Amino acid sequence: MTDIWFEEQGGSTEYILQDALLRCIKAELHWDAQAKLENSFCQLAEFELSVDRLCSQYSQQHQRLDKLLDAFYTDWLFSGSDQNIPEHLLNSVCYTLNMRSGSPTSLALVLSHLLKRAQFDANIALSQGEVMVHVAISNDEGYLVDPNSGQQTWYIIPENEQDKDQEEEPTEIVTDDEAVKLYLAQQKWAFIAVDKFGHALSCVELLMDLIGDDPYERRDRGYLLNQLNCPKMAKADLQFFVDECPDDPTIEIIEHQISELADHNNILH
Repeated sequence: MTDIWFEEQGGSTEYILQDALLRCIKAELHWDAQAKLENSFCQLAEFELSVDRLCSQYSQQHQRLDKLLDAFYTDWLFSGSDQNIPEHLLNSVCYTLNMRSGSPTSLALVLSHLLKRAQFDANIALSQGEVMVHVAISNDEGYLVDPNSGQQTWYIIPENEQDKDQEEEPTEIVTDDEAVKLYLAQQKWAFIAVDKFGHALSCVELLMDLIGDDPYERRDRGYLLNQLNCPKMAKADLQFFVDECPDDPTIEIIEHQISELADHNNILH
């Protein structure tokens, strides 16, 4: 269980977690040194115990899914938010666990984790540009669940649809690694929107740990370093982007920024 895991690790943040939700909880310590991860892990453990009890009562898959969604949205009152709450808070999985409200991505991370706990083949999915939770019942049938409301859409793939072009498939399954990247990318832009550049820089560094020396993350890091008054390092990152992506449509803007940074360095010297 999550609480037992946390006790065994002694609260260690060095332990490499595989589950997407646990990795996202752990990530929040990188930009919020005061984050009380124990509270989030303990809250999650309580939900896991409730799921275990529910599974012992309902063995039939469809009924178990209905009961779990009822618990999530009706008993525990998870939902999207229409209040004026900063996006970076709604994106936070720790906020979502404690306040029972969040963005589609943070809600999907929590819901898919609990569905997996209930022995469902559940993943975050992108369907027509929207974040959903995909629950596969078999290779050919399953549910798409709206993480904001719990509304279910049943689908079944007819036999003659199996061999059609993959481009016609509207749903993209998001693996745990990709879910963490999605979460970090959304948090990065949410932090930038409210000028929390140090927080956003932490997201970029975590993303680069996952995907390597990506030129677009180097570009974003360069922008953030410039905002944080580190022009020399910012210039190196922006120049890397120009060298790696010379045909990018924003290249002239980036080159102008590099020129301004070079002038700034010359003035300082």
